Amino acid sequence: MKIRIKVKQLVLFVLLPLTLLILLPGVLQQAAAPSVQPATSATADTGAKARQELLNTLNSSTGSKRMTLIRTRIIEPGNARPPYQYNVYIGSSSSQWSQNNNEEPPSLLLPGDKLRFLREYMLEGPIDRYLLTAAKQLVYEYDVLGTGSDGDKVLTEAIARISSKSSLARELLLLQAQRALSAGNWAAAKVLLVQADSPGHYGEEESDARSAWLSARLLFAEGDSSGALKLINNGLENYQEVRDRKYQEMNDGSGGDSQDSKDFQGSTGDSASAPESFTAASQFLEEPHSESERQLLLMQNALLSAAEAGNSAPATLSGTLTYSDGTPVSRAGIFLRPESEVNHSVLYGSEPYEIVTDAQGRFSFSGVIPGYYQLFLGLSFEQIDGWTWPVQADDWIEINPNDRLTHNIDLQPLLELKSPVNSQILTGDSVEFEWETVRNAASYSLSGTVSAEGSTFSYVIRQHITGNKVSIPVTELYSSGGFSTSSSGEGWESVEPSSLLGFADPSGRFSWSIEAYDESGRVITRSNGYRLNEDNVGNLPFFYLHSRSLTAADQLVKAQKLEQSLEAYRHDYAGDPQDDHALKMLVHLMTAKASYTKDKSLEAATIPLLVKLVELRPTADYVFNLAHYYYEQSDWKSYNHYYSWFLELRDQKPHSYDQGINATALMYQGKLDEARRQFVASLEEDGSHRFTGSYLAAELAAGQPLDAVLKLAQRYPQHSPGSSPVNWAKLITLMKAERTGQPELFDRELEQMLKLYTARSGKLREWTRESGDSALKTFMKAVLEVD
Repeated sequence: MKIRIKVKQLVLFVLLPLTLLILLPGVLQQAAAPSVQPATSATADTGAKARQELLNTLNSSTGSKRMTLIRTRIIEPGNARPPYQYNVYIGSSSSQWSQNNNEEPPSLLLPGDKLRFLREYMLEGPIDRYLLTAAKQLVYEYDVLGTGSDGDKVLTEAIARISSKSSLARELLLLQAQRALSAGNWAAAKVLLVQADSPGHYGEEESDARSAWLSARLLFAEGDSSGALKLINNGLENYQEVRDRKYQEMNDGSGGDSQDSKDFQGSTGDSASAPESFTAASQFLEEPHSESERQLLLMQNALLSAAEAGNSAPATLSGTLTYSDGTPVSRAGIFLRPESEVNHSVLYGSEPYEIVTDAQGRFSFSGVIPGYYQLFLGLSFEQIDGWTWPVQADDWIEINPNDRLTHNIDLQPLLELKSPVNSQILTGDSVEFEWETVRNAASYSLSGTVSAEGSTFSYVIRQHITGNKVSIPVTELYSSGGFSTSSSGEGWESVEPSSLLGFADPSGRFSWSIEAYDESGRVITRSNGYRLNEDNVGNLPFFYLHSRSLTAADQLVKAQKLEQSLEAYRHDYAGDPQDDHALKMLVHLMTAKASYTKDKSLEAATIPLLVKLVELRPTADYVFNLAHYYYEQSDWKSYNHYYSWFLELRDQKPHSYDQGINATALMYQGKLDEARRQFVASLEEDGSHRFTGSYLAAELAAGQPLDAVLKLAQRYPQHSPGSSPVNWAKLITLMKAERTGQPELFDRELEQMLKLYTARSGKLREWTRESGDSALKTFMKAVLEVD
């Protein structure tokens, strides 16, 4: 049995001054970071004075001293926050924030000042690595102004100063070529890449890889997708050969006197100064993916996917980033991330598609390889303070060949909470939640968060609330809970006590949040978000619930003595069969133990207790847990009983996952017509289309031809953030090709396997494990994995 637990995310939770409250979308989080103080006339005067003093110092200097000042006062401080590095990254699938307490203070100079001195350094300063750093900072500033072409001109002038055979010149040429590609200027990019690929130097495999990556992008943009794939394959092979050779030289000890080894040594010959990725030979193979290799692999995957889909032409995506009042958000990072990359942190500076918004908040990506993407934003604390981007986890952007898409982004003000707030202590039988009304909101969703040492646990308490207030009985709050493993310890007794007790712990501090939805079910805004200064903090969403006292068994849970607490709750329940709290805790503890120990008998012993619990405390979640248990047992009479009861208790439209499970259950019962309707309802609500495979099997079982099923596979592509989802359209296409050889034999075998599948027969899995491959077998294997 799988107890349904409404734990949305597990995050770090540390204390923070009240002047900085960071509320991540979907989960409450407080973090230690400096607060943002409102500007005053005194601080403004101080900043202006410091700027003028710096300008005077710079303007009064000449020659090498002047260049040194530009480097130490502008370029090096600018490196503390390089282009595309932000405090906050927000995306559909994940969000992240960071605050480097050791970072340099922001530049005292205005953008115009920086541009003037950076340009001077590039055209008159020493030809060193700082020139490349200055170039990146300069073009970033020009891009913010919307005059990126001026930055390209400066790059051209700087390159003319440098030997064409130098590594520095090549890196600047590659930077300029990437900018030309991003701007859609294929001709300029081609010329620059030819110049960058002049006779190479030893040890430039990173630049070689970057050149291959950019050249493949160019070939695809020009319509040569097969040439792009061939080039990226060669580039990846060459890069990995050099990597393996260098590893071998380090591993066998022969590299100490070789030129390769010297390339890893500093000017003193001390190998300790080698780049971190090459300091340990054993680590080198375990973590082989440098940024260059990662980009090549990403490009290879994108080109292969495009080739499979028959996509051979690039696309363009543009838009603007504004606040809801129309104010543009400039200097924000926009990252267009492919499906395989959205599950990890933004790798600023090396994302496949990244750009900064200009003064009007505009952004544009050219030469985009068709596929599925999600947008991520990079923002400073000041930009996001008091605002939220109401993006949802299944917000996918489908980009097709030759598309010219417009995708505008609006940040919305955070909604305000009214009660309970500011650590209010509640003792009644219900909690009266109230928040501000949101314009055009059709419904609201209420979530609660339980704080624990080092973590938080969030639960959806009530959905589809039509007004701006709701009364929740404390017994309903007490029903929330599940289990989550503590960061310390192993085994089932490492389960975090706060996740088990939830809102039933009177010593816990709780918080709550609201999301507002429009009539179509889209998020309008939310209460959780970044609140940094006193003007935006508002009411704090904390409260205490002192409506019950801890029992002796509860105290054992708090002490993480879970085996002892199990016996104590059994004793409590035996003494009072109406003790629904003891019964609930028994169910949760037994489920947690069965989950860790894989004890099927313990899991089965939990079911009678869960049946008793739903009689005492009939909640939609508990009843669905029972329905799901009987679903797994193929006990359809019991499943149908509890699923019908679940729908009555829910009193609202079921979630897409619940609908998908029910559709699958109907299919297994032979009710294909109703199952197909339920699958469509689920897939229309679920942007990730997790039940596509089961739906296609139901359509085939109903006698639909492969051509019709192919169209459905194309309509409902499955998405799996961070991994390669099943390409159902490709599988159906392969089945069509396989059928052409012996259509009657194929149809008979397909019908036979579908009967086994809808009957939930173990013989189907046995057949898939037999020797011999076929398109039909590949399809059936994938379908089995859906369930």
